[in-house]
Amino acid sequence: MTLLSDDSRPARRGPGRPRHADTEERAYRSVLELFGQRGWAGLSLDAVAQHAGVGKSSIYLRWKDKRELLLDAVRDFETRHVNPADPSLPIRDYLVEYAIARAALFLGEQGATMAAIISAAVANPDEYADIQNESLNRGVLALMGRLEQAIAEGEMPIGTSAAQFLEALEGAIVFHTIIAPGRPPKDQIVETLPQYVAELVDWLLRGLPQRRSPDRPAW
Repeated sequence: MTLLSDDSRPARRGPGRPRHADTEERAYRSVLELFGQRGWAGLSLDAVAQHAGVGKSSIYLRWKDKRELLLDAVRDFETRHVNPADPSLPIRDYLVEYAIARAALFLGEQGATMAAIISAAVANPDEYADIQNESLNRGVLALMGRLEQAIAEGEMPIGTSAAQFLEALEGAIVFHTIIAPGRPPKDQIVETLPQYVAELVDWLLRGLPQRRSPDRPAW
């Protein structure tokens, strides 16, 4: 029997973390969690690797810096969390469905990350422009399109500003779920969310100037 020489034996991996087929998924989840917990200053590729349980080389081979990784993670998050509101619904029903889904996103496991992105985008608009476009602006494009359609087709009064209506709805949702002082526990917010959103949407619609198509009923 021929013995293998040292040079011909299969190479063994040295000590270190095992390779993972889901490295990107782990990295995305970890960078969003760390950004939500620590903010930008507390974020690093080394910290992401440790938190994700993957080798540092796997992280550094894929992303050149933490900003690039965070941007990719936000893009992945937005792709997987498309708002389920049905655009074929009447505008009032669509707005309620959209707002409930949007609020649920802020109340979910990545709520702290969403809040951190909003805060960072306000404090450093130039530095976070790309991340803001992905996480904040992209998330409301569907709503803007549906509002503009509703105005054009007479579901909402002529002269309504889609941008201002969007700001009022999104601002109220963010304030209610993240910022409001003395807000109740999260489980209570979740329980009362459908009623809150329905009342909010009805209040916003009633505040619009009543210049609608004659065949459209009043709110």
